[in-house]
Amino acid sequence: MVSYENVPVKNKSEVIHPGHQPVIDTGLLADKTAKLKAGTILKWNIDSTALIAAAPADTPVAVLAEDSDGTNAEVLVCWHGTVIFGRLLNSSGAEPVAATKAMANKLCATGIYPLQLFTSAKKG
Repeated sequence: MVSYENVPVKNKSEVIHPGHQPVIDTGLLADKTAKLKAGTILKWNIDSTALIAAAPADTPVAVLAEDSDGTNAEVLVCWHGTVIFGRLLNSSGAEPVAATKAMANKLCATGIYPLQLFTSAKKG
């Protein structure tokens, strides 16, 4: 059994959980001016050519691994791996809010598994 209690967190806002090697690669935002926070759950736009923030009723495909800068459509996203549940965001509204458990659990179908196993990874 692996205990993550003593795993150091390099970045307090890190979204990726150290329990599984992630697949992080470039994704393309539909709106390059969007300033989304790391942890935002993403879905494909209507024609599946770019990513947008997912709402609770949507089917997610990725998680934003870093904040988007609002000037470049290219962003780093987690396509597969484990993420920290307490840092997942629903950014589909006017302001980002914490993702619900139901919304986060939809990520499992894409191969992204939300975990919350160590105290240093709690939101903050």
